[in-house]
Amino acid sequence: MKPRTKLQKEVAELSEKLGEISESPKNWAKEHLFARTAYKCKDELWCSECGKMWINTDNSELGTILLGNKTECPYCHHKLDVTVSRKSQNREEIYMDILQVVGNFQVIRHILCCKYSCKSGFREHLTSNPYYSFFETVQEWIAVNGKRTIIARPMNMGGNGWLYFEPLSIKNEYGSGYYSYGDVYSIHGWLYSKIELLPELKKRGIGRNFPDVNPSRLIRSLLTGNNDAELCLKTKQMAMLKHMAKEGYYQLRYKPSFNICNRNHYIIRDAGMWNDYIDLLLYFKKDVRNAKYVCPKNLKAEHDLLMNKKRSIEAKLRRDRERREAIRREKERRENIIQFYKRMEKFFGLEITDGSITIRPLESITQFYQEGKAMHHCVYTNGYYKRNDCLILSARIGEKRIETIELSLKTLEVVQSRGACNQNTEYHKRIIGLVKKNIGLIRNRLSA
Repeated sequence: MKPRTKLQKEVAELSEKLGEISESPKNWAKEHLFARTAYKCKDELWCSECGKMWINTDNSELGTILLGNKTECPYCHHKLDVTVSRKSQNREEIYMDILQVVGNFQVIRHILCCKYSCKSGFREHLTSNPYYSFFETVQEWIAVNGKRTIIARPMNMGGNGWLYFEPLSIKNEYGSGYYSYGDVYSIHGWLYSKIELLPELKKRGIGRNFPDVNPSRLIRSLLTGNNDAELCLKTKQMAMLKHMAKEGYYQLRYKPSFNICNRNHYIIRDAGMWNDYIDLLLYFKKDVRNAKYVCPKNLKAEHDLLMNKKRSIEAKLRRDRERREAIRREKERRENIIQFYKRMEKFFGLEITDGSITIRPLESITQFYQEGKAMHHCVYTNGYYKRNDCLILSARIGEKRIETIELSLKTLEVVQSRGACNQNTEYHKRIIGLVKKNIGLIRNRLSA
């Protein structure tokens, strides 16, 4: 997109004067970013640095199988990590970040460094082996007030690849539209050793040893006045700074306790565990502004002690809840039995038969359970014994259960009659007809 605002026009003009990447960062990337590997297949190895092949003469079974075993290329004499693989070529892509100061801007240049290596003779047209290529994909121009202007190459529709041979141009903040892929321009790559910083950033605690966090987010956070990130930098609490960066925002959860640590020159080595430890102290209502608690000599031991203590307390509370729940269920069960007997006592002893099929009401909650278990349906599970307006009957031939019948006491109609697994049996119509034929018996019991 064309630069429209005064700021964008200034950035675009400065970017054109920036020039290509010099040889010094490229040489640094070649030396520090890529792995030096010997790819081994059976007894044959080839070097990722020169592409030459040789035969392994080490007869040690351990030496030929273990990954990560070191060897030396007999041609280029580089120390190589041995990797068992049948590949004849390899491609690596790693981002490198270069921090520069241009005018009043902190510039972060994101360089995609590519290394292609292959066996000798696998690609005859290669001018060198390995072959390196460097693509500048993004430039972040951050003003002193923390406002960012992005110059980048276009991306494909999925937001996961660059169009390398398209020119750099001004871009809007990515992910602000309907389809969001996150802040893809804020790339966390390997930081080039020669760092240039704005004086404002140096005042806020960043020195030559840049912390291992996303540089774009940290710089913008500092320039917009984030005191917590600055505090971590100036007190050398790098573990806490990295933890905040991983959480996605530079904000201390327990700043007063953190300040106590700084006053006592206590360096937090595991920020995640320290935060959890403070949570446990608050659970036990301890003084989290007391150095005795917030600056433990052995953080893990104190954390585990409180964690086990809390686990024991919660286990006891859980047992108490389960006990109270069991008492409640038992009380409810007894009330259900009493209510069931009051409602259904008038139907006890009722029997309907045609000589072979016998239909009787279920006369206890235990019988509901047995009926549901034997017939594989929900007459017990769904609490039909609690219903005031229905009568549940069991149709049997001898001792064999055939179907379970639900009869409405309001309409004296058969609501449903189910066999095993809620299927109708060959006696289904006969059972319903037998109930309807003897509905007068039920009506008499109901009105008694």
